[in-house]
Amino acid sequence: MLLCGWGTGGVTAKLLVVDDEPRTAELTALLLRRAGYSVEVASSGTEALERIRTGSPDLMLLDYEMPDMEAPEVLDSLRSGGARIPFPVIILTGARHSPADQVIGLERGATDFVVKGTDRQVVLARVHSALRERAGSLTAITRGRLHVDASRGEARLGDRVLKLERRPLLMLQLLANRSGEVVSRAELLEKVWGSSYKGFEHSLEQAVHQVRRELKEPAWIETVRGIGYRFVVQP
Repeated sequence: MLLCGWGTGGVTAKLLVVDDEPRTAELTALLLRRAGYSVEVASSGTEALERIRTGSPDLMLLDYEMPDMEAPEVLDSLRSGGARIPFPVIILTGARHSPADQVIGLERGATDFVVKGTDRQVVLARVHSALRERAGSLTAITRGRLHVDASRGEARLGDRVLKLERRPLLMLQLLANRSGEVVSRAELLEKVWGSSYKGFEHSLEQAVHQVRRELKEPAWIETVRGIGYRFVVQP
């Protein structure tokens, strides 16, 4: 899956580019789209936070210095209340930014830094590396006849390939990894949809429906009324 969306399962990573310079933002977005990513653009920190509230990206490229707020302030807003940032953040800096600026960004939750003007292939490699590291935290897992590997965008039940979108796939792997344990709706929403998940409760229900439909055996995902869901291995 080198330098493209999330692997061979047809799952495309969604990226958010945040930069107040329109030409820089569009050139960055064009580079990423040509590499196979789905890209949205925000022109300010405020707009970026609004977009994230309606749906977390898989990765954000964030300009360090913008008129309304600097990158560390955006990161602080995402971490309000002690929440973790549920996706990698690569900060785009100018040549004048010091190592101290990078330390501040890393301490606030940034994943990496890229100096503007860096070679295109290096930028793509950094993006790919951050996404791969994030996906790699979900180790491929086999439970009975079911095999799930979210890092490759793949799921199979026996010899049959399951056609799942990105978030239902992540949800399935999270549940399978906790086989037999009740996972609350709140935890699924936070870990799959991100810390700003309010309004996505219906999306969780749709994801469960999609997984059950693809499995064709609903008993794999058990509803625990009023709490959440439990993964139950079927013979």
